[in-house]
Amino acid sequence: MKKKVVVAMSGGVDSSVAAALLKEQGYEVVGITLRLFDEKKDAVKCCGGADSADKARSSAGVLGIRHYFKSAQGLFSQKVIDKFVGGYLAGSTPNPCVECNRHLKFSYLFDLARGMGARYLATGHYAEIKKTEDGYGLFRGADPLKDQSYFLYCLKKAQLGRLLFPLGGREKKEIRRLAAGLGLPSATGQESKDICFVAGGNYNSYLKKNAGIQPRPGLMVDIAGKRLGRHGGFFNFTVGQRRGTGVYGGRRLYVTELRPASNEVVLGPRETAHSSGFLVSGLNWLVPAPAAPFGSSAQIRYRHTPAACRVEPGPGRSAKVVFEKPQFAVAPGQSAVFYDRDRVIGGGIIGGRIKAKGLGF
Repeated sequence: MKKKVVVAMSGGVDSSVAAALLKEQGYEVVGITLRLFDEKKDAVKCCGGADSADKARSSAGVLGIRHYFKSAQGLFSQKVIDKFVGGYLAGSTPNPCVECNRHLKFSYLFDLARGMGARYLATGHYAEIKKTEDGYGLFRGADPLKDQSYFLYCLKKAQLGRLLFPLGGREKKEIRRLAAGLGLPSATGQESKDICFVAGGNYNSYLKKNAGIQPRPGLMVDIAGKRLGRHGGFFNFTVGQRRGTGVYGGRRLYVTELRPASNEVVLGPRETAHSSGFLVSGLNWLVPAPAAPFGSSAQIRYRHTPAACRVEPGPGRSAKVVFEKPQFAVAPGQSAVFYDRDRVIGGGIIGGRIKAKGLGF
């Protein structure tokens, strides 16, 4: 009897090829596409929108597999969009892709798959799950330019043996070739580089149009409190940002801190945007939870080169992280993911930062 696997099909090339590979390997493959947006108002050209749903259905037809749509608009709005808006209004930089994985793909959809009698849930993520001494582990994907393990630290360790990532050991160019050979409609489609519900990556416009956020004029100040200029709202900025501050002349200035209470944006030279470490909360471990300090490598944003650090576990699911060398643009609200070489140890949400000695704010 064939083992049944549900594939999260977004309509893109990756999930479509993932379904094709699993069918080729002898699995009973069922595709599910989550509807994340209201079709009547849908202008979203990414996963969860009407256009992507049509492509997913077409791909399933080409592959000859069953395909279903499931509505998750309310859950997506509550767990992803609302958290995104709330994060910016609190002066942090949220990561909606992590929250979508946490609450939609690997919770809601995982439960749907189990309810359908499927042994596995599969996605088109570029990451690998390998058998380890302590069960299963999550590892970086083989293609360093596409590795998505950073976004998957929120998986539950108990889920790893029930998840399949067919693309983890392959490169993107190979996936494109396979898609073309299969005649999939997504073979030549462009990849989205922005957050799916924020068209063009314009967060300012999104917050105004969809969240009803009004401009909140405030001051740009330096680390000593000296006035440098004005802005239309602290939530339009993120730590490490240089362009778009409206302050020119002299040394290049970067955003080093956001102060929601006073609606101030603090600017300073690049070195002042470095941190010696940070506090992290909401930790999720994919190895036995460590009780004592340990050495690791921390990745503090998607394209950040992991930096050597010491992790000191605290109460609950918290820890203090200290870098060997100060790192640029440690942004509260972003995810910090810890690695042992290519294996994901765990991760959490960045909170308060530790200023670099003699620098910072």
